[in-house]
Amino acid sequence: MTEGLHSRYVPILRFTQGEQFYPMAVEDFVGYCSLRRKRVATPLLNPGRVNPTLLGYLHRDEPDVYLQSVPASLADQNVAARWSTDVLRSLTRFSYRTTYWQSELARVAYRWFSERTQSATKLFWWNDLVMALLGEGKDSMGDLPRLDLPPEIRRAAADNYVRSQPCIPKYTYYHRLVPDRQYLCLQYWFFYAFNDWATGYGGMNDHEGDWEGIYLFFNQDSLGHPQEPPAFVTFVGHHSRLTKRWGHPDVTMDGTHPVAYVAAGSHASYPERKDYDLMAIYGLVDYATGNGLTIGPGDWQQHVDLDTQPWTLAFLGAWGTRYWLPLSWAKQVLGILQTKADEFGLPGVSAPRGPRYAEDGTVRPNWISAVDWAGILHLDRD
Repeated sequence: MTEGLHSRYVPILRFTQGEQFYPMAVEDFVGYCSLRRKRVATPLLNPGRVNPTLLGYLHRDEPDVYLQSVPASLADQNVAARWSTDVLRSLTRFSYRTTYWQSELARVAYRWFSERTQSATKLFWWNDLVMALLGEGKDSMGDLPRLDLPPEIRRAAADNYVRSQPCIPKYTYYHRLVPDRQYLCLQYWFFYAFNDWATGYGGMNDHEGDWEGIYLFFNQDSLGHPQEPPAFVTFVGHHSRLTKRWGHPDVTMDGTHPVAYVAAGSHASYPERKDYDLMAIYGLVDYATGNGLTIGPGDWQQHVDLDTQPWTLAFLGAWGTRYWLPLSWAKQVLGILQTKADEFGLPGVSAPRGPRYAEDGTVRPNWISAVDWAGILHLDRD
């Protein structure tokens, strides 16, 4: 009964005018990437030699490897040298401090924060950084780091993406079907070559490689068969989520297909066509206006079951360049730091790991328990 379920409900994606990157096949992306390892100057594999099968077998379980989709001369480890000393000092202090969620600071950061939205707000990837900065008394846009990459990296990423696509772009979605408590979760994952939210749209950060998604939750009968239509739909973005009941007035439908408005640059998905005010102190906005390209059910050129791909479980590396700042450089520029680490990772600009793995290499909570992560049980009690 699950055969064809993913095609019957595949979302319609409406993009914002000016968007340069669309859901693509990973083989097209890795085809122009090199494969590199942390602290190693020469690539493990040059562009043209990398393919998804190698990621799944030859370099399995290696957390320090990463793909690089732009020339090494652009994506070097000096990318942070262009940021201000104040920004680097804040990031360096953040890297070796333990920060904790504080509701009172969240209310400063987010105009729309409430007890009801707290569980989703806690999932934003930047919260630890924001809590640390607000705890230091930084409370204006002039005090806060904007984690952008040089514009030439964005241009190279866009050129490589365009060259990788045939005359009819190979729009691709990845899907996964997994039982979770009383539900069957149908996950759609979309891969984008580049997130240019900061450089292109005044957002928080830029990075190579971008995995985003939309989840549907079906009730199951006593035999484990999905009961149609779905009970809930979850729109995913920035590691957080927005979950709605199926048929909620905020959710636009076209037959059996939910419509998602994809934010410019960040590729977060939303149920409504509008500008989403994300963070007050940063002035962060996700522009999900839907006035650009639409990818409908008949436009998908390829769909791939994630659970059949060897790289899904085996490749622990990153889908783009990861950046580290040597502590020796930071000490020279910023002064002596009391830490034993010899380097620290740069947040925001470092590429993510794949659908299964979180930043620290552990399994994502939305992979192993999507019902809990999406807040379904809380909604089910309402």
